Amino acid sequence: LHQLAGNLRDVSAGPVQTFWQALQSVWLLHMIFHSTMNGNAVGRLDQYTWPYLEADLEAGRLDMAKAAELIACFCLKFNERAKTTDDQLPESREEEEPDLFLGTRKDLGSRHASTSSQAGTMRDRVDATNHWLQNIVVGGLTPSGEDGTNPLTYLFLEAYRRNQMTNPLLTLRLHRDSPDELVRYACEVLKDGGGMPALFNDEQLIPAIECMGIPVEDARDYTNDGCWETIIPGRTDFGFQRLSTMLCLEYALNRGRSRQSGQLRGLDFGDARNFASYDQVWRAFLAQLDHMIGRHVRHFADTVNNRSLIAPVPLLSALIDGAIESRRDMTAGGAKYRTHALLAESAAHTIDSLVAIKKVIFEDKTATMAELCDALDAHFQGYESLRAKLLAAPKYGNDDLYADQVGREVIDAFTSIALKHTQEHADIAKWGCGVATFSWYIGIGEGLGASPDGRLAGEPVSSNFSPALGRDKNGIPGAILSYAAMHDFNLPIGGPLDLRLNR
Repeated sequence: LHQLAGNLRDVSAGPVQTFWQALQSVWLLHMIFHSTMNGNAVGRLDQYTWPYLEADLEAGRLDMAKAAELIACFCLKFNERAKTTDDQLPESREEEEPDLFLGTRKDLGSRHASTSSQAGTMRDRVDATNHWLQNIVVGGLTPSGEDGTNPLTYLFLEAYRRNQMTNPLLTLRLHRDSPDELVRYACEVLKDGGGMPALFNDEQLIPAIECMGIPVEDARDYTNDGCWETIIPGRTDFGFQRLSTMLCLEYALNRGRSRQSGQLRGLDFGDARNFASYDQVWRAFLAQLDHMIGRHVRHFADTVNNRSLIAPVPLLSALIDGAIESRRDMTAGGAKYRTHALLAESAAHTIDSLVAIKKVIFEDKTATMAELCDALDAHFQGYESLRAKLLAAPKYGNDDLYADQVGREVIDAFTSIALKHTQEHADIAKWGCGVATFSWYIGIGEGLGASPDGRLAGEPVSSNFSPALGRDKNGIPGAILSYAAMHDFNLPIGGPLDLRLNR
């Protein structure tokens, strides 16, 4: 307790001197930001605290056993906020809240549409209850391009293996020169069943981040925003917009209307029963996607600085590179980087649906567009045989060339349309694309009608960029190979593949 009191006294008035004080300082700032609803991830903790531990070890003030104990205690502090009983869960809010891009929140079954890092800890009722945007990133390349693995990298992995914590989340960055020992140990930690660490691929992400116009030194220093979306730590004001590709296809096949709510949210291209070719379906889908993305980008450009008028963040701005130099709050564009992400949700179902239409309707000709539209209107009731044909079509996640080619076309279309709309607003943000559901896949599915891949109305969608549930029949390698074929440095924000393996 005397040491703790001394640490608190020292870090409140002077620079950090020891590893223990470094952890104490990080915890104090983290607690302050969360209590003021400016939730921040912890970032590359093994990188910025290693100099203090290294100095302590050399001076004999600390040994590795004591360092491991401090790390375990530090990580356990994040779990004090955990909710474990039903009466602690968030209250349901039933009021309808209009959203410019996705309809009402009640229609969607989701409380999130547009989110920024300043949105605090507002939680979707179906969100991960004990996820507070607390994420530690370890490993990866340094800004100079060297491997950043150090003893702390292993100590954080060991803390998770021993204590099986839910918080904070742990992410491990890997690249072609990461030590084999580190890769093997990370696999051992994952085998213990906690789902951590999440694995990030520097070889894919760093070049993609560079394509956003961010210098390589900063790109190599990337971390995440709390879940997994990439940001440059200490230099970024980050926000994102969810854009449902499956909803775009639904609009294309239903005259611009949501099947669940009946609202007209998209463009009306006439009755899809009259579509005579797959190309006509594809062009209608692209037009809906173009309409949705363009509308969001224009809206963001018109309102980008509105936050600064009602919710500036002076303390956070004081610690963000660029804000003091520019004399502007972070929310007014003061940070070195303002990045805004366009995130495609329900991507796997969009891919599988387009594959099914192309294969079943226009190549095999075992059903017609009229029959498909009637089946979707009826939520497949009475159309079980047609649904079986759609389910039997090739699916993303199986290393199937047919499905993967369509998938790549979907992602390339999404990113190219996004680039077209964002180029004229490159002065206000660094724009990037990703694929996401976060943990809102139940609510997202509730907002979607039956889909041409055979998914029933209201069923959950697959998580992030994972194959649709139960559709990946060729094991883990098939899922990974399909996933790897989907993007080529054009998803700098990320697009997680979630895998569940038996021990």
